[in-house]
Amino acid sequence: MMTGLLRAEWIKLRHLRITWLTPILPAALLMIGGIRTIQSAAESIQMYGITLDDTILRSFAFPQPMLTGLQFASVLGTLLIVISVTMNVGNEFAFDTWKILLTKRARRSRFLLVKLAYALVEAAVTLILAPLVFQIVILIMLRTTLNITPPTSFTSGEVATLGITFLVAWVRLTIAATIGLLATVLTRSSSGGIALAAPWLLGDLLINELSFAGGLWRDLAPYTFNLNLAAFETYLQGGRAEVSDAHCVAVLLVYTVGFTWLAAIVFRRRDIAG
Repeated sequence: MMTGLLRAEWIKLRHLRITWLTPILPAALLMIGGIRTIQSAAESIQMYGITLDDTILRSFAFPQPMLTGLQFASVLGTLLIVISVTMNVGNEFAFDTWKILLTKRARRSRFLLVKLAYALVEAAVTLILAPLVFQIVILIMLRTTLNITPPTSFTSGEVATLGITFLVAWVRLTIAATIGLLATVLTRSSSGGIALAAPWLLGDLLINELSFAGGLWRDLAPYTFNLNLAAFETYLQGGRAEVSDAHCVAVLLVYTVGFTWLAAIVFRRRDIAG
C-alpha cells in the first residue's frame, strides 16, 4: 500500500507547478545574483582600476558562496515549502481525491507521511541545488569575466560548517513543512493552511525579536523554533547556547515529530465519516 501511495503522490506532484518552482526559483535567483555580483566587480575594476585582494578572492572560493546560497535558500525555501505542502494537502480536501486512495482508517496516517516525505526530499533538493548553482556560477563568471581562479584550498572546519549549516537549514524547512501540514489539516483547505501557517512562522520570528525587550516575550522565546534552531547550530559547532541541549532537542522534536503526529490524529478523527 505504501508503494502505491508513493506512486500516486508522485503522479500528482509532478503536475503541480509549485513542485518544480520550489527548487528552481531559489537556484534561478542565486544564479542571477552570482552573475550580477561578478559583473559589478568587473565594472568596478574597469572604472577605478582596483584589484581583488586575497581576502575578496577567498570569499568567492568554496565553500563561502555555498554558505551564502544555503542561507538564502533556507529563507526563501521556508515560504515555498509551506506553500507546496498546503497546496498539496489542501487540494485533497478540495476535490475529495484522498477518498479514492483511502478506504480504511489505518491508512490515513500513511497518506500524510507520504506527503511529508516528498516535502522533505524537495527541501533537501532545494538546499543542495541552489547553493551548488551559486558556487558554479561564481566560479564560471570569475574565470570568463575576470580570468581569475579563486583559491581551491579549504579546511575541514569549513566543510564541517557547511554540513552543519545544511543540516540546520533542512531542519528549518522540515519544521515549515510540518507547520504547513498541520495548518492545512486543521483548516481543511490550501488557503486556510497558508492563512494559518504564514502568521505562525512570522509570529515565531517576531517573538524572538521582541525577546530582547524582556517580559512575556523573553519567557516565550525558549519555546520558539527559531531560538532552538540557533541553539541547535551552536551546540553542533561546540558552543554554549541560551537553552540546554535537552530542551533544544525536545522542542525541535515537538515541532517535527509532534506536529506530524498531531496532524495525523486530527486527519483520522475529523474525516472518519467523510
